[in-house]
Amino acid sequence: MQVLILAFAAIVFAFLLVGAVVFVVCAAVKPLRRFALSAALWCAMWGPCVVAWTMVAGLGVLAGSLTAYNHDVTRLRAPHLLPVMGWGFLIAATLSTAAVATFAAWMHQKLARWMTFALFRFYATVVTAGIGSVFGWSISWWLMRDGALRYGLVIWSGVMFLTVVGFGWVAYRRAQELRGGELSLRIAEGRGVTAV
Repeated sequence: MQVLILAFAAIVFAFLLVGAVVFVVCAAVKPLRRFALSAALWCAMWGPCVVAWTMVAGLGVLAGSLTAYNHDVTRLRAPHLLPVMGWGFLIAATLSTAAVATFAAWMHQKLARWMTFALFRFYATVVTAGIGSVFGWSISWWLMRDGALRYGLVIWSGVMFLTVVGFGWVAYRRAQELRGGELSLRIAEGRGVTAV
């Protein structure tokens, strides 16, 4: 059971890391900057969806095996998942995951436009700091892979502090660019006309 939980956590983290990389790439390219948070969310949504579909497939295989052997658990075997579930299941799971991720990213874009600028700036700072923590974990594990575990807590603390604070600070300063829109920063910060 612990191996299964670790495998699911690794799947979710892998997609979080992909989302974090996509965020950095989008944030670095000015025309894509306003889509950086939504694109990262789109990628990150695949992790929980893959875990959910894997659990559904596993339960389906288990139910099929129990039915085939008349509930005799001593005769259960562990078949390969893809041949048992079929390509149809894999295609349906991929398409539905893409639809869920696309809907979540679309809703994120709508909600980001509805927020006041102050609320969006707070939101962007917190979320981007979280993205920084994904890089912090990755860098810490990479630094500690060669036996530097005796400095593990020091390395982890330093890397996490730098990445979380660094990403959060940049997002706070550049929130208007992450949000997009035609309003100037002066107007969005409330020193002029109220932002819509």
